[in-house]
Amino acid sequence: MKDEKEPRILEEQQTTQVHRATKATDVVPLNIVTVKRYESKFRLTDAGTWPIFIQFLFYPKPLGRSQFFFIRVLLLIAMIFFTIQLMANGYDAWIAQYLHCLNLPVHESGHIVFSIFGNRVIHSLGGSLFQIIMPIVFCISLWIWQRDILGASVALWWAFENFIDVGVYIEDALHMKLMLISGGTGAEAPYGFHDWNFILSEMGLLLKYDTIASAVYTAGYIGMWLCVLWGAWSLFYYWFYQRD
Repeated sequence: MKDEKEPRILEEQQTTQVHRATKATDVVPLNIVTVKRYESKFRLTDAGTWPIFIQFLFYPKPLGRSQFFFIRVLLLIAMIFFTIQLMANGYDAWIAQYLHCLNLPVHESGHIVFSIFGNRVIHSLGGSLFQIIMPIVFCISLWIWQRDILGASVALWWAFENFIDVGVYIEDALHMKLMLISGGTGAEAPYGFHDWNFILSEMGLLLKYDTIASAVYTAGYIGMWLCVLWGAWSLFYYWFYQRD
C-alpha cells in the first residue's frame, strides 16, 4: 500500500510546483535599486570640483608674471588702510575728501540721467544712485568679462565708499548745514535744492534721517571690508595655487 501511495504523492508535488511557476507574480522581475555613497571630490586646487556659484564668485583668472602681482598687493594694503581711516574719521578722512572730488561730477551727471523719468523725487535721488551705480558697472566689467577679482573688488570698494559720501548728505537732511555746489548751504537754497531734504520730506521720512544715515554708513563699512576679503582671497589663491 505504501508503494502505491508514494508515486501518487510525488506526482501531486510536481503538479503543484509546476502550477506555482506559472503564476504571474513569479515572472515579474524585481528592480532592486542600490544607493552608492560617493565621497566628496571637492578640492581647493581644482576649481572644476567647485559648485558653479562658488566658481562664479571666487575663481580668479590665472595671472601671468606680467600682471604686477606686488602692485596688486599694494592695492589691497591701500584698501585696508583707507577702510580703517574711513571708519576712524568718516567723511573727515582725507581719502573721503579726495574721492568726493571725483564722486561729485558723477553725482551731478546722475541728476541729468535720471531726469528722463520726469519725476522730481527720482531726479533728486538719481545723483546719489548714479555715484554708486557707476563703480558697480566697472566692477561687473572686471569681474564677469575679465575675471579680475581684485580689480572688481577695488571698483566695488569704491561703490561702498560712496555710501559714506551719501550718508553725510542724508545726515544733513534736517539741518541743511552742508555747503552745496551752489556756494551756499541747503538752508539758504530754495526747497528741493537739497536732494535728501527733498527726498525724505516728500516720502514723509525726514524725522528718520539719522536712522537712515546710520544704516547707509553701516552698509558702507561692512561692504568695504567684504571687498577687502574678496580681493585678499584672489591674491591668496593665486600665490598658493596658480603661480606655478
